[in-house]
Amino acid sequence: MFRPDIKAMFVRLNNEHFNGEIPDIPVVWNTRMTTTAGYCRYKRSRVLALMGDNQELTVTKIDMSDKLFRHLDYDLNKIERTMIHEMVHAYLLHKYNERGHTRRFQRMMTDITGEYKNHRCHNYDTVGIKRKQEKKVKWTCSGCDANGLKVRMPKRPNGHICRGCRSPVTFVDMSKKTSSNIFPPKF
Repeated sequence: MFRPDIKAMFVRLNNEHFNGEIPDIPVVWNTRMTTTAGYCRYKRSRVLALMGDNQELTVTKIDMSDKLFRHLDYDLNKIERTMIHEMVHAYLLHKYNERGHTRRFQRMMTDITGEYKNHRCHNYDTVGIKRKQEKKVKWTCSGCDANGLKVRMPKRPNGHICRGCRSPVTFVDMSKKTSSNIFPPKF
C-alpha cells in the first residue's frame, strides 16, 4: 500500500478543471485528522477586518487525512474526489472571496463530477479510526452560566466569548487541581 503524491494530483486537477487558476499552495497529508477527509485552510485579511469592510480571504493550504485514507487503503477515486472538493473551495476563495458550500460550490461540484447531489459531506467508513479522548477542560460563560467540557485547553484561553450571550468565557483544566489553571478573560 503506497501513499499517493497528492501534490502531483493537485497540479493535474488544477490544470484539468480550474485552468491552473488556483494558486500554488501546500497540499499535505495530515496525520491528526480522523473523520474529516480534507480541509481547505485560509486566512482572513486583518487590515480590511479592522476597517469594517468585507474581509479578504486567502487560501493557505489543503490538508488530506492520512489516517482516513490509509484506513481506506488509499483509494485513489476517493482521494481524488476529496481533493476536487477542497480545490473547489480553494478556487472560490481565490476567485470570488467565497467560502462554504454555497450554490456556486454545489454547481461547480456537479459540473466536475457529473453528479447532482449535496456535495457537502462524505460517507467514508470511519469506524475504528477516531480515538476517544477524555474531556478535561471545563468552560463557563460569565453571563448566562452556560458551561461544557472540551478535550484540551485553547491555545489562547483569553478573549473567548459565549455564542449565546456574547459574554466572556473562562476555562479550567480539571486534570490539574491548582487554581493557577483558571484563565479569566482579559478585557
